[in-house]
Amino acid sequence: MNETMTRLLESHGYVVLFLLVGLESLGIPLPGETALVTAAAFAAFGHLDIYGVIVTAAVAGILGDNGGYWIGRKGGISLVRRYGRFVRLNETHLERAHEFFERHGAKTVFLGRFIALLRTWAAFLAGAGSMRYGRFMLYNALGAVTWAVLFGTLGYLFGRKLPLLEEYIGRTTLVLLIIAVVAVAAVLGRRMVRKRSSGGVPNE
Repeated sequence: MNETMTRLLESHGYVVLFLLVGLESLGIPLPGETALVTAAAFAAFGHLDIYGVIVTAAVAGILGDNGGYWIGRKGGISLVRRYGRFVRLNETHLERAHEFFERHGAKTVFLGRFIALLRTWAAFLAGAGSMRYGRFMLYNALGAVTWAVLFGTLGYLFGRKLPLLEEYIGRTTLVLLIIAVVAVAAVLGRRMVRKRSSGGVPNE
């Protein structure tokens, strides 16, 4: 996949970068971050413009996330009803998602841009969880711009050592994903304990 992506970036540059980042943000698991770093490395060798790479990735991320948000917002319940059983989702999970995004939506949308699985699904979950659009858009834009600047700069500065940079980024993303999963599990576990405690056995 990476070799094909590299050839496409060499041939079509910004268009391929926009599509890969935008579609990943929309909810399709594609290597958007790898495309950004690779395009930035090409810019270091003079094949692309680094400012064009960063702007393209940021705009694609914002637009893709907006699409994912509205798919989740308008079709989240119907999609869960139709296909949720295949991934063990139901309407109760959407209610929990709504509660979660009411409390932690801003952090999730912003930080999700830097974590592989969340980068693909955070916008959809924010929409399905009925996160306010204005709040979503603010942190979506901040996350996309910060991500594009950070990884675009890394790709540009360390373009000559691209395989090593991609390996480090992959490891960092895995660590962040594990931390995110543990944090969510802790929040849900604490909530279950509270519910059980509040509904304790009545005194005889």
